Amino acid sequence: MDLSPRHRVILKALVDEFVSDNKPVGSKTLSEKYEIGLSPATIRTSLSELEDMGFIVARHTSGGRVPTERGYRFYVDSLVTLFELTLKEKQRIQEEYLKMQFRLDQVLVATSRVLASLSQSASVVLGPEGSLDTLKHLELIHVNGGEVLMILVMRSGTVLNRNIFFDHHISQESLYQISRYLNENVKGFDVHEIQNNLIPQMMLKKEGPEGFALLAPSIARSMASENFNFDNLYIDGLKNLYENFRDEEDRLENILHLFDEKNFLRNFFTEHVPMDGVYTIIGKDGDEKLGGVTIITTNYRMGEKRIGSMGIIGPQRMNYNKTLPLLEFTSKLVSEMITKMSR
Repeated sequence: MDLSPRHRVILKALVDEFVSDNKPVGSKTLSEKYEIGLSPATIRTSLSELEDMGFIVARHTSGGRVPTERGYRFYVDSLVTLFELTLKEKQRIQEEYLKMQFRLDQVLVATSRVLASLSQSASVVLGPEGSLDTLKHLELIHVNGGEVLMILVMRSGTVLNRNIFFDHHISQESLYQISRYLNENVKGFDVHEIQNNLIPQMMLKKEGPEGFALLAPSIARSMASENFNFDNLYIDGLKNLYENFRDEEDRLENILHLFDEKNFLRNFFTEHVPMDGVYTIIGKDGDEKLGGVTIITTNYRMGEKRIGSMGIIGPQRMNYNKTLPLLEFTSKLVSEMITKMSR
């Protein structure tokens, strides 16, 4: 349902006021604080009409009105004015990343921290699947007989050890040569690409050092995606939820339960990895578990590859003017950083 210009102006002013003050909004407040250009009587009539249409609701018979989920949905889709992040806010985000080494896990921890801090809500960052983690360095070490230890140092900061067994002895000198050959050709790629494309292509070329053709199939098998499963969910700002929902204990309990259900959050944010743009999920239009809650989410990339997502979780009475551009700016910055790290 579309709204008339008069209803749009009044609904926007009401949501802005409620987000700012967290108190039911009446016609007197709108008339005095906002340049709507309508008489108090006209505003009262319009509020009653908006209530009949389901965009606002009266909390008490004698009090003002508050937005409904439908009202918030229309506001975000059609009325919200996005504020440019201030220079200070942009510097605050960038400084957070300057504190750390260029490791993917540190970037994602910093991202969850800065989103929670600047939004005053909770944040969730979904890291890449293990098979999308990029290789920083590979080393093959002779252990005993036909046993070889493969050490993988990933851009995320994860160090993985894999034991590979062969029927024949391979000298450490051969392993050095094979390690160097692999690093020259597969460093900076994700393990899925290495396993399924790069190593098979290298085997077809038959240009590798002695012993490479023997080891290559086992190295590829050890990079199967099931060998790279680890916790990739980064959460921050739960203390903000206590403040946001301090007058709604039942709702606070429900939303905290969401964060206990890591699988729900992981599945929810996984669904948004392939989706470009910033999405706002308001209440139950996302899931029955999300009543009274808003999630704003977007993805981030490594080059052109969509590898993860991030989001802000808080009350529907959220400052959409700032949180939407905050998420968009942070996503672009993280994508640029991760792309540079992968090279």
